[in-house]
Amino acid sequence: MTVGNQARIQFGVAQVQARYGNTLDSLYGSMLANRYNSATNKIAKYSSSTKTLNDLLNSRSLKNKSDEFRSQFSELYKNIFGISDDETEESAVSTAQSVKAASASAGGAAESIKDFANGLKYGGELDVDAYKAQAQAFVDSYNEMIDKVGNSDNQNVLQKGVLMVNSTKVYTSSLKRAGITVGADNKLTLNSDLSGIKASDVKVTFGSNGYSDKVIQKARQINSLSGGSGLFTKGVSGSTGSSSSNSSDKVDNSGTLKALTEAVKESATAVKSYVHGLGSEDSEFTATDFTKTAKDFVDNFNSFIDEMNKSDDVSVRQKGLIMQSTAHAYRHALKRAGIEVGNDNKLTLGDMSKITEQDVKYAFGYGGFLDKVTQKADQVKSLVGSASAMGYGANKISTYAYNTGALFSVYA
Repeated sequence: MTVGNQARIQFGVAQVQARYGNTLDSLYGSMLANRYNSATNKIAKYSSSTKTLNDLLNSRSLKNKSDEFRSQFSELYKNIFGISDDETEESAVSTAQSVKAASASAGGAAESIKDFANGLKYGGELDVDAYKAQAQAFVDSYNEMIDKVGNSDNQNVLQKGVLMVNSTKVYTSSLKRAGITVGADNKLTLNSDLSGIKASDVKVTFGSNGYSDKVIQKARQINSLSGGSGLFTKGVSGSTGSSSSNSSDKVDNSGTLKALTEAVKESATAVKSYVHGLGSEDSEFTATDFTKTAKDFVDNFNSFIDEMNKSDDVSVRQKGLIMQSTAHAYRHALKRAGIEVGNDNKLTLGDMSKITEQDVKYAFGYGGFLDKVTQKADQVKSLVGSASAMGYGANKISTYAYNTGALFSVYA
């Protein structure tokens, strides 16, 4: 480019500045963000500056200029902001909707693998196939979110993406022990051989207060900044490794769920009443009577879990996972009362012959688990009731909640 041509182009830039000053001024912030992101492996891929260049080339001031002028203007612009031709071609700006969907998927996958990890025992065995399903779903959804966030033109979203990438780097060693490699491009790769992975490593990496919580937090923030309401889409449910992303195996079972919410609440109340009545003159503990009362509750609880997992309403399935996690949290108290919590977080009756009155009071005397179950049953009843009242199917009410946040938060 000759000195004369460069001066002519710069004069053209000055003309555009006069007409589009606010747009060009915003490029300074974009340039700083791009430089900052280049220090973290260019997560943003210069998407904001690239988009603005395309907008300017299609503006009234430049649209009718000669091809030579437009080409030289573009070259000057890219030299100023350090954008290569490859980056210009490859950087497709992500829509807010695509970022919202990707963050919902990644947050749900993080919650799923967290539930899986929390169900493991430090000295226990790891079901490698189940873990592989969880980990692959998490890796795929995380990488998709990185792609979408990296191409967003929302600076707040980009900043959250950078913070999440930095968190991932902090957990590089921990992820490696769990069979996951952090690449130079900030993407995750699941190792092909997971035979040497220990349950304790998975639990430490993805369990409560671990890496999963960091991803959940940032995914929720990104989702909110993109117009979402914080509800996540789970790809793999609980600790069973069964897929819940395929909507074809989900059903509108709101009627059944309504009935089960009442059955669960009634059986939980029966257990609570039985325990509170112990010690009175007309109520004496017998293993047989308690076994019958406990069995009704266990059967209704398990049926409720099954139906929530079948629901085509994602918010109902989320409540089911929370209820399963609650059962896991109370597993020691329940075991003392003869109720075992399995790897799938469903309940089974153990040997009830040696259960004492003190054991039962310890497990249920102060509400605790029973109150949590009743609370979640009320929330599910409200969810399916709202779907019916508004004339939506269960699947549509999930979309309504996702877009507006009008229903219960899954974290309530």
